Amino acid sequence: MSKLQFMVGPPGTGKTSTFITSKYTELLKKFNYKKIIILSHTNVAADEIKDEILKLPEMQGVTKKALEHNICTIHHYCKNKATIGEQVLDYDDYKNLCRIDSVFQRHKVTQSQFDNREHGYFKFVREAYGFNRSLKEHWKKSDKKYNGYSITDIENMVPVVERYNKQNGKLDFHDMIKRFIDKAVEPNIDALIVDEAQDSNKTQKIALDKIATNAQEYWFVGDPDQTIFEWAGADADEFYKLSQGAKELEQGHRCSRTINALCKRIIKPIWDRYETHRIWKATHIVGNHYHLPNLINKCSATNKLLEKIKNTDQTFLFTYRQKPSDSWVKKFLKQHGIEFAHVGNTAHVPKKELRCHELWPKFAKGKPMPLKQIKDFWNYMGSKVIVHGRGDETFEEWVDREYTIHYLIHHKYLKENSTYQRDFALIRTQTDPDRILYIKKILQNGCDLDGDIRVKYANIHTVKGLTFDNVIVDESRFRPEDYFSQLRLKYVAYSRGRFDCWTIASQDKYTLGVR
Repeated sequence: MSKLQFMVGPPGTGKTSTFITSKYTELLKKFNYKKIIILSHTNVAADEIKDEILKLPEMQGVTKKALEHNICTIHHYCKNKATIGEQVLDYDDYKNLCRIDSVFQRHKVTQSQFDNREHGYFKFVREAYGFNRSLKEHWKKSDKKYNGYSITDIENMVPVVERYNKQNGKLDFHDMIKRFIDKAVEPNIDALIVDEAQDSNKTQKIALDKIATNAQEYWFVGDPDQTIFEWAGADADEFYKLSQGAKELEQGHRCSRTINALCKRIIKPIWDRYETHRIWKATHIVGNHYHLPNLINKCSATNKLLEKIKNTDQTFLFTYRQKPSDSWVKKFLKQHGIEFAHVGNTAHVPKKELRCHELWPKFAKGKPMPLKQIKDFWNYMGSKVIVHGRGDETFEEWVDREYTIHYLIHHKYLKENSTYQRDFALIRTQTDPDRILYIKKILQNGCDLDGDIRVKYANIHTVKGLTFDNVIVDESRFRPEDYFSQLRLKYVAYSRGRFDCWTIASQDKYTLGVR
């Protein structure tokens, strides 16, 4: 295996667009693309890299399909090399396990919670594998907060899951990595590049070293200062040591001078500890830093934030350490009638729902609407206007054209008095009054019904790797936490922004980044 080399890329320095693509171009002069592997931690990141690589002149004629197993996630690569058709354990499998053994029902989770492996058993096992520990060893070192499961429960659940997986051709994500380590043959490749390498846990690092066994070039691309997945097995200390003396991308293309300077102040104690001081230059934009006492009381900084949200096309990220900060953010945005979405999810109120409230009065007055809009109306309307027996209409055989309300009344889809019902909130199926009030505020503010959602929110772990024009950071912290871990989290949070940043003062006795 070639000696591991590290390219350090501070936030917004173009690790993908600047280094990975240029390094790939260089590698193509020596190796066939089929023997060059680029691995990342998310499908989104892998697809982004793939798109950039396929733009290279040297890759003309190569399809995305041809790079399916060459540029992908670590889990995908290991699964492809070490499994024989097994599928990932999903929510239906979880429900089956609940029927097989009631102990799985003790912690009931939604599909999204299960997909994130938040169920107590799967969370514990994933973490144990991430740290490359036995179950007992991990139990001794963990905080033991696994929704009421004891180590005895977990040890008894393991053979149930293993038996189920064997009978049904299933496996979990950590199984892909472990099986590759235990059973796969070292691949015959020439180069391996690992994107956001600092996100790798201990077991993944073992797998990566095995993948690179025959490689002539082995590269980590990332930023030790953004090691924030320590709870999952990432070892910040190891990545700082691996990156000592590493090459560095110096010019930032994201953060304004204000945000850049703030982030450097935040991370300085860690740089001092490891004697590693990044150059990391800011953009030409100056930017501003505002301070909010909370999200309840108005002040000049709040007014500036609301003014900017309502009167610009810029994007905004509200981010925080943990709950209940998310509830405060949602309450603030709903209070001010601001359209928003959770990062990675749909809008709090879908565009089509807003459009129904906006367009129904015009439709009721006789304005023709396209069939798609008619279908959307139908998804929300109730018996006050829909003729009895027509509520389940799918309109599948209707011609795709515009229709008027009079056409639907004439053909007995809508009641005669439908034209007098001008407020969509009064004719839709029962819903939360607060939601209706929020919808009316959004429409009064004149939101763009066809544009993208510009205001997002999520915890700091979720937003890593993203870019927004403005970032609003809640520095509330609700439990003791390692000081350097706090600094890295705070550094990641503020470095998402391009122009301005807002600090929301801690609402608890602990403050993020303060001992």
